[in-house]
Amino acid sequence: MRLLYVFLTYLIYPFLKIILKHRVQRGKEDKERYSEKLGITNIKLEKNVIWFHVSSLGEIKSIDPIIKYFQRNTESKLLITSVTLSSYEYFEKELEHKNTYHQYAPLDNPIIIKKFLKNWQPKIAIFVESEIWPNLITQTSKECKLILLNCRISKNSYKIWKIFKKSFKNILDHFEYILVQNQETEKFLNFFEVKNIKFFGNLKFIQNKKVNKNKITINSLPNSWAAMSIHFEEIELILKVHLKLNLTLKELTTFIIPRHLNKIQKIENKIKNHNLNYVKISTQKEINNFNGIVLVDQFGVADSVFEKNRIILMGGSFKKHGGQNPIEPLAFGCKILHGEYIFNFSEIYNELNNKKIAFLVRNKDEIEEKILQLSDNKETDSYDFQIKEISDEIFNKTISFLKTQIN
Repeated sequence: MRLLYVFLTYLIYPFLKIILKHRVQRGKEDKERYSEKLGITNIKLEKNVIWFHVSSLGEIKSIDPIIKYFQRNTESKLLITSVTLSSYEYFEKELEHKNTYHQYAPLDNPIIIKKFLKNWQPKIAIFVESEIWPNLITQTSKECKLILLNCRISKNSYKIWKIFKKSFKNILDHFEYILVQNQETEKFLNFFEVKNIKFFGNLKFIQNKKVNKNKITINSLPNSWAAMSIHFEEIELILKVHLKLNLTLKELTTFIIPRHLNKIQKIENKIKNHNLNYVKISTQKEINNFNGIVLVDQFGVADSVFEKNRIILMGGSFKKHGGQNPIEPLAFGCKILHGEYIFNFSEIYNELNNKKIAFLVRNKDEIEEKILQLSDNKETDSYDFQIKEISDEIFNKTISFLKTQIN
């Protein structure tokens, strides 16, 4: 299987530039820098860099504090490679530094990867989460020490890789160490007889200090809550909760942050069917004394919502999707509500449930009851303290380990 994959990547090489140019035309690639994915760069040759490789926005945010630590505490240059436009935009705003470079990650092609490694000559490569690209991993491991950081393997991925056990084990054996983000992933890796596994905790617990960019203004809301990463199939539930709560809580504001913005028109139609008052963030940047639904129909403003709402219901957990990651609102001391389908992040939710930071609610009545109960409790200091405790422990263990590998 491995040889077939390598053969196919060589075969497709002449067409990669055409494919990338087509993606540029569709707005899915950086038109000025897409050639970096072909191993071409205008950056002056640097040797012995510390290389962090991520896929998208979530992964680059998860290593934000680690990058900033090494920006302050090493003389080595840092290289961050990523795949998506949004990850570079985050780098530009939050991580740009005199000793740190960003480049779009090379495509998983042996010819391209050889060019990339020849230019950068990293002394260590740290891949984040589940960036399993066979050619990139194999060739990088021949040039420098290779570590997989905050590794996560979902149940679905595990079922697939079990079919190709030998090939997957061969890929993973190229990593000198694998740091897992949860014990479920550790159990999966044990099935593949992978050695050198370490568990310090999920880096996403430490990803976010409060980074409110004040893109929207929210004031004077007597009663409010927010539903985050809501799938279209869950919208009806949220609207019914709002209607029921509104019988008890006057001047109630419900923020809905959809998981998929391409469903906004359909969501609006559902709101209209209930004759509910609503506004969209894209057209109204200031929310004051508003009774109704605030539809967050653009990216990048969730922090403003979290800052003004202490109760956040997480979507993807009231259908068999497996839940969404609840860590982002925790930085603001928010209390988390979730449904029963949380298998994608079960260990995170279990820990939060045990510390009474998150709460299971199975239906409309339980959601209403818990929101009313939590609305009466305005204390958030203990929540902030517990999250800080978890965050500090994971950060310190991870940094200590990486320092031993880099030095």
